[in-house]
Amino acid sequence: MPKVSIIIRGKNEEDWLGITLRAIKEQDFKNYEIIYVDNLSEDSSVEIAKEEGVEKIVSIKKYLPGLAINKGIEVSEGELICILSAHCVPFNKKWLSNLVKSIEDNEDLAGVYGRQYPLPFSFPDDARDLLITFGEEDIVQKKDPFFHNANSAVRREILNKISFDEKATNIEDRIWGMEVIKAGYKIIY
Repeated sequence: MPKVSIIIRGKNEEDWLGITLRAIKEQDFKNYEIIYVDNLSEDSSVEIAKEEGVEKIVSIKKYLPGLAINKGIEVSEGELICILSAHCVPFNKKWLSNLVKSIEDNEDLAGVYGRQYPLPFSFPDDARDLLITFGEEDIVQKKDPFFHNANSAVRREILNKISFDEKATNIEDRIWGMEVIKAGYKIIY
């Protein structure tokens, strides 16, 4: 069973972080560590992370999404890196084991990303977009570089070769997806 480092990025996520951390603790897959990368939150996000037992907390001053992920990776120990946005609450107790199972025995696979469901209070347009973007079918992507890292797992060995762009202000996940596809790897949704 590989060790998984779950990297959670956030800023002022006190409404979601505790819920997300408790959902992680309820997972049936237990070989993990949690790293919270905080962008100078002005709320109680860091205190919540500490109260929920997060031992590795990284603080960054200038938030760039790829930089935040890479800073979390620097202090991580896992063979697999799970990237989770603080407001992306795992849907069930098999969330982590499903991500690990999807990536574990497939050497030409760079990463896997999972479905995101709208919440009951999501704006209708946002709910529609999530349901369209994250459909019900599984997809193996050999040419399509789309990757969404708000709910994903990637191999450390791939990240050692192709890290997330630290200067991109957004779409760092899609930039990474383009690079791994160009290098001959696959992505699974």
